[in-house]
Amino acid sequence: MNEVGYFKQKIESFKPSYAPFVPFKVTFKLLTPIALSHPWLALDGIIAHLLLMSILGDDFFITPKKLNLFRYTSLPLPLKKTGGIYHASVSQFSPPSSLKLTYLYKRFEPDYTLSLRKKKVDIGRGHFRYFKLSRPYLPVAEVTFYGCGDIEFIEGLLEGLVGLGDEVRVGFGLIAHYTIEESGEDFSLVKDGVAMRPIPTSMCESYEMQMPLAYRPPYWDPQNVTLCVPPGARCALKKSLLP
Repeated sequence: MNEVGYFKQKIESFKPSYAPFVPFKVTFKLLTPIALSHPWLALDGIIAHLLLMSILGDDFFITPKKLNLFRYTSLPLPLKKTGGIYHASVSQFSPPSSLKLTYLYKRFEPDYTLSLRKKKVDIGRGHFRYFKLSRPYLPVAEVTFYGCGDIEFIEGLLEGLVGLGDEVRVGFGLIAHYTIEESGEDFSLVKDGVAMRPIPTSMCESYEMQMPLAYRPPYWDPQNVTLCVPPGARCALKKSLLP
């Protein structure tokens, strides 16, 4: 069995039985600022990541990183789907904040090196080279998402989440706790006439702006890019897509 076939078989062995989908709101309280390499986080991307980790176990860490497994098999997420997109908003940050910049430093650690055969370590190039990495971050206290799906199943997935955003391993975006609760209305696609996630323009009756954006997970795959209304722009869904 080839590599793709192995992971395809494991993913397709997952036979979900989701509870009826209901609108919900999930709020994460953060201990530390959140580092970002993109203007927002996507809830369906987070859930897809956690679901794959749950299904594959330790094998998740040997998946081919440049290969989109969703091209070869379907993995139904515990979220409602309309017109090719999941009912899952992007991150809403509170309090509103402008982007800040900090730096991460990589340095050679001389402790425990007495046994090295090589007594001179080149820190100007190669594996032990020093570097300084700039990292944008937002000093926010909480992050909120809206969705429509199986709340209990999603809550189980979120229990294994320790942080949000980039550079969690060095302390950014650590989660103090989170709450997930039913909401009276589904705000995962549009709220008060404003897009809450990238929405393909083909799904919209009207919109104020458009740009090429990924609209489904995995968001790093350029094949998932199409013309979309960006989050925060005014739009109206086609009447045929409304409940």
